[in-house]
Amino acid sequence: MAEFEAERAMPADAQTVFGVVSDLDRLPEWLPDPVDVRSTGEGEVRADVPPRDVHEQGLVDVSPDQLRVEWGHAPEYAGWLQVEHANPGHSSVVIHLSFLGHQPETHKGKAAAEVRQWLDDALERLERLVVAQR
Repeated sequence: MAEFEAERAMPADAQTVFGVVSDLDRLPEWLPDPVDVRSTGEGEVRADVPPRDVHEQGLVDVSPDQLRVEWGHAPEYAGWLQVEHANPGHSSVVIHLSFLGHQPETHKGKAAAEVRQWLDDALERLERLVVAQR
């Protein structure tokens, strides 16, 4: 098992940021290459990560009252994103991934470093998207 987490301050209020991350049709706008996740229907997504040979369906749960999005593909993978209130006009985002099987990410090394980079890239892209929306 391996756990990864990243956090970033956002220059927009929590509701604005959550509006972006909870819109599953907008995932391709802020998820980093080579991660391709697309909504396939109510509460479902398709994840394709070619470098990992991942092509899976997953479930997603959006909780507006908690400003939280959770997803997973049992029993191997789960994650969540939490938007937190901060100073007026600002918020922060925490994104967490859990690899529960024997994926390359659970063995540290290059695969784990790539996941950490992908998380940072996702949060950076999300910040740019939120800024452009203002």
